[in-house]
Amino acid sequence: MPIIYSQIRAFHAVASHGSYTRAAAALNVSQPTLSSQVKTLEAHYDVELFVPAGRGIEITPLGRQLHAITQKQFRLEAEAELLLSETRSLKAGFLRIGADSPYHALPLVARYQERYPGIEISMNFGNSRDTLADLMARRIDVAIIPPPPENDPRLISRLVIADRLVAFVPSAHKWAKRKSVTLKQLAGARVILREQGSTTRAVFEAAVNDAGMALKDVFEIGSREAVRAAVVEGLGIGVVSEAELILDSTIHVLPISDADVRVPEHLVCLSECAPQRTIKAVFDLLEV
Repeated sequence: MPIIYSQIRAFHAVASHGSYTRAAAALNVSQPTLSSQVKTLEAHYDVELFVPAGRGIEITPLGRQLHAITQKQFRLEAEAELLLSETRSLKAGFLRIGADSPYHALPLVARYQERYPGIEISMNFGNSRDTLADLMARRIDVAIIPPPPENDPRLISRLVIADRLVAFVPSAHKWAKRKSVTLKQLAGARVILREQGSTTRAVFEAAVNDAGMALKDVFEIGSREAVRAAVVEGLGIGVVSEAELILDSTIHVLPISDADVRVPEHLVCLSECAPQRTIKAVFDLLEV
């Protein structure tokens, strides 16, 4: 009996998602049906493609080899579909976007929606670590986040913007008449930063460490809005991406004078999904 397409598709989904449950949801089939298709494939060739690991599964070395082949297979299928449909306009469809900040994502989304009004868009926001995890698990189609790990063949990324970090204080603060601040001054003060996993925090801490210093006092808080509110209440000095800072009379912005600290934001998708028309169209906007 030759390999049946549905069995290979079932294997590919489980290998890609790392879970029968998530793979079944992605293919819109029942978990027993999916499990049966994989087991039939294993039984026919007398092989093991997955083995139990705790409460989940682990792909075998043979399974990893087969997955490398099925990735090529389904990527070629997607390219064939793209070739056949590329002359058609994107008049309908759905795109799921994840981002670590609305300030960097929304301008690109607005351009996409203006060009392709028939595409329905959903957006999720979270820190960069969680957003990348959502992309890898296929809960979103594209992510707008800081650069993912280099040389990861599973991902394609393009630079969207490199936004600088700035400090800010309440308007009544003793630094409110200053035009700028240094890393050394910030390192010696109480700084209000996002939680671990925030790229803004990671980039700022790396800049301080690279300058041979360490932060003296960090007040950790869980959202951009809370960072701003804490600064206004006089609880410390905030450090944020410049694009994220809404200016008004309650705060005073302080550029960092002795370091150009920037957070690059990239548009990222899974390599095997890049040929999909709705995804390719987002990347095409960066070329305009």
